[in-house]
Amino acid sequence: MGRKLICIGGAHSGCGKTTVAENLLRLLPGSWCAVKYTKTAFYTSVRPAPDAEDSKDTSRMREAGADGVVWVQSPETGLKEALSLALDMLPGCEGVMVEGNSPIEFLSPDIVIFVFGKDPGRIKPSASRALRKADLIIHQGDPRSVSAGGLPPLKGEVIRIDLKEADGFRMLKERVVEMLRGGTTEGLRERLLGRARGRTITCAAARKMAEEEGVPYRELGRIADELQIRITNCELGCF
Repeated sequence: MGRKLICIGGAHSGCGKTTVAENLLRLLPGSWCAVKYTKTAFYTSVRPAPDAEDSKDTSRMREAGADGVVWVQSPETGLKEALSLALDMLPGCEGVMVEGNSPIEFLSPDIVIFVFGKDPGRIKPSASRALRKADLIIHQGDPRSVSAGGLPPLKGEVIRIDLKEADGFRMLKERVVEMLRGGTTEGLRERLLGRARGRTITCAAARKMAEEEGVPYRELGRIADELQIRITNCELGCF
């Protein structure tokens, strides 16, 4: 399985792209790195983000648990080569989180996440291209107002998240994990069969396995049902 790539775009500056990135970096299982893109008029710079940038988005990503952070500053001309160099500077990561609208056009991400601000009518022209490619669309108000805001029909799944609430990010993490797995559950099915004894597994053992595998409890429960494995001694109602 190759390295996973998540791109995060947004409607405008300050809409919450970095907040989404840092929460996913904290919550997703495995080793993740990050790339921050800043558009410039003329020059190109690709470098590891220095430790001293305490107020920068790159520092927020590092503090959230990114194993490495690269800051790409570039005009759109030449951005493809700059991004390739940035990804080469992050060996060993199981996944890379890329923040910025323009990189979405030059990469082939596994998931594109688009973040609206609280006003769905506020979207800069360059963000519209990223929105059309989004798989998950985060809206901070009533999701119905996205389609009511004069935007074209969207292919992505619209979910409502309060960027100040941890529960919303846990829900987002579970959805992202499901999508990264791409519906490939054969290995998980085999491991679950291996742990079950007489077609039963305890709730505690099932919860532990779900956490180790990085899948939601309900996903493990669904697979157990398909395999006719009974989950016993359920104390928290997880399954």
